[in-house]
Amino acid sequence: MTLHSRSRRRTYAATAGVAVAGLMLAGCADGGGTAGGDEDYVLTFASWATPGSSNEAIQEEWIRMIEEATDGRITFDVSGAGALCAADEIPECVRDGRADVGQTISDYAPQLFPQTTVVSIPFITQNADATHETLYALSTEHEGAAQLWEQNNLKMLGHWPAGRLLLGSDEPVTSIDDVADLRWRMAGPYMQAAVDTIGAGNVALTAPETYEAVERGVVDAVAFPMDGLVSYQLKDILPQWTDPGIGQYTTVGQWMNLDVFNGLPDDLQQAVQSVNDEFNSGPAMDVFREVTTEQCDTILETIDGIDEWDPAATDEWEAAVGDDLQKKWIDDATANGLEDAAGYLEMYQDELAAFDESVVEDPSLTCAGRS
Repeated sequence: MTLHSRSRRRTYAATAGVAVAGLMLAGCADGGGTAGGDEDYVLTFASWATPGSSNEAIQEEWIRMIEEATDGRITFDVSGAGALCAADEIPECVRDGRADVGQTISDYAPQLFPQTTVVSIPFITQNADATHETLYALSTEHEGAAQLWEQNNLKMLGHWPAGRLLLGSDEPVTSIDDVADLRWRMAGPYMQAAVDTIGAGNVALTAPETYEAVERGVVDAVAFPMDGLVSYQLKDILPQWTDPGIGQYTTVGQWMNLDVFNGLPDDLQQAVQSVNDEFNSGPAMDVFREVTTEQCDTILETIDGIDEWDPAATDEWEAAVGDDLQKKWIDDATANGLEDAAGYLEMYQDELAAFDESVVEDPSLTCAGRS
């Protein structure tokens, strides 16, 4: 396999023309795209994003870029979670055409996204920018991944990390022994397995269900990125928050129905592709950092701060997990249709390792430093 080194701001200019040309030919061959025209398109957008969240801001930036690049010929009718599709049904809504575009957490449909559930394997990366750009690159660089996106009738617009994993509880959690004593709302199938490994309990819940579950005592503690403390008001009911050193653990995905994309005129396909390439080389994560940095101020008005585990405690959890979850991911991804899953995991790790580490510090760590 061939790997490509990249700096933090990876640019796709060299490959975008080839990719777009391929899309244009595919559209014509399939009776889809046409050479151009002046038709206007209003695309339905099913979103899980809560008002004021980083995901809403990222979504709005992508929409703005698309509408600007197409001179307003593509616009969007955005529906919030539950209005058109429930948050955990959005991937299927996009696949079957009830929505043209959708955004939600990919863990709600892990069987569709083995290419991105790889992020849920703990202790692989701390770097949000590297994770984001690597997933976008591998969506075309790895043949099996590209085939699976097409097979699932989805055009990948972007998958960005939700943020560093934080643990929220009533009492301080500083070790795997503390984790093992509690029932968790844990996100990500392999993070759930990591919790099982050390003897803790998992309760399967979507993000919007979590606040009530904590109030009713269904769960004792939760795992969320910093955005969740604000978007789901978890800072108001759980006073103790800590970073266990796991880093990136899940992604939020955004997709377009592939048939819809292929049905656009060629010039609009090219505009969408160009925006996607630009969006995934920096702007999405810039918006993420801007919003989550502001969220820190809101969080610190309610809780004393975000703690960080001693590195030795993190190492103990990593040692307990070992490489079993990587092997499990390969088996699961293969079962879910990803050809050469082992090769994909190798490419993912190699691309992360080649990424320029001189990035802006994660807002979650910055916020922890303010405690």
